[in-house]
Amino acid sequence: MTRTPAWLVSASVVFSAVVAAPRASAQSLEPPPGYPASGQAASSTPSTSNPAISSNEEAKDSGLGLEWVYLNADVGAAIASLDSLSSTTLGLQKTSSNGPAFGAAAGIRLIFFTLGVRVRDLQLSGIGDLWELSAEAAFHTRVGHVDPYFGVRGGYNFVGSLNSSTVSVATGDTPSSVSVHGFNVGPMVGIDFYLAKAISIGIDAELQFLFLQRPKVPLPAGVTQSDISLLPAAEQQLYNESGSSAGFGFVPTAHLGIHF
Repeated sequence: MTRTPAWLVSASVVFSAVVAAPRASAQSLEPPPGYPASGQAASSTPSTSNPAISSNEEAKDSGLGLEWVYLNADVGAAIASLDSLSSTTLGLQKTSSNGPAFGAAAGIRLIFFTLGVRVRDLQLSGIGDLWELSAEAAFHTRVGHVDPYFGVRGGYNFVGSLNSSTVSVATGDTPSSVSVHGFNVGPMVGIDFYLAKAISIGIDAELQFLFLQRPKVPLPAGVTQSDISLLPAAEQQLYNESGSSAGFGFVPTAHLGIHF
């Protein structure tokens, strides 16, 4: 046999090494499993970090859809103490009472938030009708057909007609001539249960801080200032001074809602 020259063997080894080097380098540059190769676009999935997207998906899952307008009517009870925090020459004989409460509301909903107005009549036994016209704002966390919420209400209130057991006036005058007005503000919490897409029932509880004013009552016809001095001290305050008070109220209600 003819022996292969040593220089030919060496040349073959060098050539094999040169050819194998680029292949090994190419294999080492291949991306790990799960990552796109160079030049390929990475796949993307929709992000659910956006609150609006999440809310839309939750609404679709519950079958209720998005809500823009709400209307509701409520009925419940009211407890009020008009001067429990402070009182200055209010001149009323009765300032604490309870009774039924009736109201209605309308507003708009922006995903998690609602803004609206509510009118209520608190029929306080022995005092009269305490009317309230309030604005309301609430934050909702609806899950399925259950919608808990918390927020705040506040606005104007006034007593339409004081009961005769609440205020005593001079002869010839009437209790309705004595007016009390002011404002209320306080937190509220509640929960709604959706029976269908457009109908819900719920419960609500509101704590109110009441700040009231009583203007000075004008002298009735036929009554002079000297006559006023003969009246009891509480009645003299009605004609000689204005009054004010601060108190609180608690109003739990049940309500029926309509949603669009």
